[in-house]
Amino acid sequence: MMTDADYKRLLKLVKLLGSTNDGEVINAVTAVSRMLNQHGLAWDDLILPRKLLPVRARAVEPMVAVSSGPQEPIPLSQATPQIMYDALLDSPNLSPSIRRDILGYRNAIADGRVSAEMRADLRSLYHHVILQGRHV
Repeated sequence: MMTDADYKRLLKLVKLLGSTNDGEVINAVTAVSRMLNQHGLAWDDLILPRKLLPVRARAVEPMVAVSSGPQEPIPLSQATPQIMYDALLDSPNLSPSIRRDILGYRNAIADGRVSAEMRADLRSLYHHVILQGRHV
């Protein structure tokens, strides 16, 4: 989960994207991409308002979940790899063979090393299994 310090650094890096110095822009793009990947986010996650992204003051501070009964699935545009992974593993619509395939993603997600291929797999499965309720 992104800390407040990480978020402030991200804001500074995003501001550098408007630089007239090409080198600064390239370095900022690289740094932002690396930071997003570390936190299991994608570039499209940047368009979400700050209040929708869960942020901690410190990395060790736990997130508090509020449960109010059955909830609607999180839209694909707002679902992080961890959210998609957890929802898929909890779903009865996921076949055992696919479940075995995505179990290998656990460490990459926890370490913030989600590849583009993993993200695409998770997004596709989440769309079909969770959002559309299909058995895969």
